[in-house]
Amino acid sequence: MITRLVWHELKSFFRSPVAAILTIAMPLLMTVIIGAAVGNTTVDPRTDVRVMQFVIPLMAAFGVAQGCFGTLAIHLADLRDRGWLKRLRGTPVPAWAVLAGLVGASLVIAAVTVAVLLGVGVVFYDVQLVWRTLPALLLTLLVGAASFTALGFAVVALVRGAAAVQMLGTGLILALAFISDIILVGGRLPAWLDAVSRIFPLRHFAHAIGDAMNPFLTGTGFYGDRLGVLVVWGIGGAVVAVWRFGWERHPVTASTVRTGRDHRARPQGRPPAWRLLADQVAHATTRLRRDLSTVFFTVALPVLLLVLISLIFGDAEAGGVRLPLFMVAAMITYTVGVAAYVNMVEAASGDREKGVLKRLTGTPLPPWAYYAGNFFSALWITLATAVVLGVVAIVGYGVRVVPSMIPGMLLAITLGTACFAVLGSLVSVLAVKQQTANAVALGTFLPLAFVSDVFVIGGELPGALRMIGDAFPLKHLSHALLAVLDPAGRPWPGADLAVVAAWTLVGALVLAVVRRIRISKKAPQQLPAPGIGQQSTLSGFEKPEAE
Repeated sequence: MITRLVWHELKSFFRSPVAAILTIAMPLLMTVIIGAAVGNTTVDPRTDVRVMQFVIPLMAAFGVAQGCFGTLAIHLADLRDRGWLKRLRGTPVPAWAVLAGLVGASLVIAAVTVAVLLGVGVVFYDVQLVWRTLPALLLTLLVGAASFTALGFAVVALVRGAAAVQMLGTGLILALAFISDIILVGGRLPAWLDAVSRIFPLRHFAHAIGDAMNPFLTGTGFYGDRLGVLVVWGIGGAVVAVWRFGWERHPVTASTVRTGRDHRARPQGRPPAWRLLADQVAHATTRLRRDLSTVFFTVALPVLLLVLISLIFGDAEAGGVRLPLFMVAAMITYTVGVAAYVNMVEAASGDREKGVLKRLTGTPLPPWAYYAGNFFSALWITLATAVVLGVVAIVGYGVRVVPSMIPGMLLAITLGTACFAVLGSLVSVLAVKQQTANAVALGTFLPLAFVSDVFVIGGELPGALRMIGDAFPLKHLSHALLAVLDPAGRPWPGADLAVVAAWTLVGALVLAVVRRIRISKKAPQQLPAPGIGQQSTLSGFEKPEAE
């Protein structure tokens, strides 16, 4: 039973592109980009030890923690909310077998992640395996994976709702990675933040793996203090999971009484354009507000990154300006990409797969109002986040913003939001399934963020990666925002804005061609709907048939 359940969970995991990207592909991608940025020079010519000898262990620790804690907690909460766990309680499968299947799949995924990273390190980066510490490395990986798995169950036991679990599971690991010597290596943390990082297990796990693969250290590689921290956290997580874990979704109390609402009948006929647009903006905003994980990654994460990176490297410079100012431009660019591109893809492809967009063809809502509603929702959310970032940078780090910067910033944000909204609409139309569309969005946006001066990783990128960043609009949007926010004054970023505008026009043209092709294919089979809501077939509103 356990073997079959583990195999079932593994197939479910690898059939979910988003989960596979966040758990396995993301640490590998970060390894490749960091390796390209910092180089793989020889640290000691006598032993031929290279820089990546100390990067691979950190990425392995991050991958294990993400897979055993974040991915497991999100998957488990989703199974509970969809009633899958409750239905299993009515089958002959015992509860312990179900949990053992989930734990076994989590450990296998962690082992695959570590094996992939070590294999890439040995083959492409000349990483050396320290054979005398191999038993300690394996034990550390096993204890760490078991500890983070227990903590994943504990989070699901304590937190209600899959959205809240997703926000906490992924957001907590990412935040801890910044202060646990994984993403920002070499940064000097403030005393209080360093003390906080020592409380949590991720830093001890990363250091234990790194020391076990450090050829310059002596001994067997067993560090009882670090393993002890992992064991204590694992036991605590297991106790909480046994105490509070539930197989059914937590009851949600919601009031059905709506007050202050105008119940007067609306006039017959098609509503005016401004009413359609306003309703769509309100609908898109409400959907975002109800999804806590999306709110975290869109609004809270950029503010968190600004604070953390500015605290750690506050006196440094990037792009010729102080780091806090650079981070304001970078995080506004990040928010534009997530709000207008990633979220647009998720919303449009999800609505199409659920049949929502197809049903809209029988309503007075024209296609432009649907997409325009998502665009203006992303625009005002980005502007609100930009205001918060600016206030934090001004109050906390002395960044200077003058009124003359505001028009250029508004123009760059509006143009960038339009560009990524068009590209997100195009991805949602071309992708057959929602999971595929989400994987394409994350798989294109996150790598570009690392090579487009959005995520600060240090070092000068090689020419090939710089060329990739120059070819896409994300880097040009970041440079345009930095130019208009630079208090020293820079030339007007007309070239960068022109590249963003060109991507917008080309994307809109391709989107129109795809829609026309879809309409021409389906037109002979469609009958016009009578009445007020009659309108042509909306390309991209129906799910494409799989070939």
